[in-house]
Amino acid sequence: MAKHIMLTGASSGIGQQLAIDLSQQGYKLSLCGRQQSKLNNTLEQLNSNVKIYSESFCLSESAKLMEFDTHAQQQLGEVDILINCAGLNSSRAPAAEPDWQQLQHMLDINYFAPLRLINAVLPSMRERSSGIILNVLSTTCLFANPNTSQYSASKAALDMHTKVLRKELHGSGIKVLSLYPGGVNTDFREADKQEYLQAEDVAEAALSMIFTTKNVHIHELVVRPEIEINF
Repeated sequence: MAKHIMLTGASSGIGQQLAIDLSQQGYKLSLCGRQQSKLNNTLEQLNSNVKIYSESFCLSESAKLMEFDTHAQQQLGEVDILINCAGLNSSRAPAAEPDWQQLQHMLDINYFAPLRLINAVLPSMRERSSGIILNVLSTTCLFANPNTSQYSASKAALDMHTKVLRKELHGSGIKVLSLYPGGVNTDFREADKQEYLQAEDVAEAALSMIFTTKNVHIHELVVRPEIEINF
């Protein structure tokens, strides 16, 4: 029976590419994205022979997020693999002058939403002693860049939470994985950056982490474009 993979951020960029790649491999997919029109564009590119469940909403809407999880599991069964891919960088405010509203919004989407989904799928994974949680983070967790304090802090919060969760679940049969992409040329950025990683590059890295033998845990993987020197 095909595994059920839950994926956030499926309406564009890395999430969209992951949805396309996974559908081509025959997996059941539950997908969410903020804009229905963009999510529809993703759905049109998927393998029509696989089972798909999708909803459009903002991840900051916790009630809708939990409804999505409930509906997805009702439609497709228990979640075997959770990929927290959605992310938001909505402020370039300096560290000394926080944009409190945008900081809260980024924490809601980059940190709290992934935790809510992890909390929702973990009980059944524990019962089955099997499952994979992949959090798509950022190399901003690994170095400091000016005017990225709020985005970096929200991603770093998820990064440390993931590290602790990995240790707590050691020996449980559940894999907890962290992917740290560097600069990626997607509509996440305003300017076109052909010299950066492409969505296909990061999706390939994510799949390489997920689809290993049972005994192999690629806990952390950093992928950067050749041009990047922030290491």
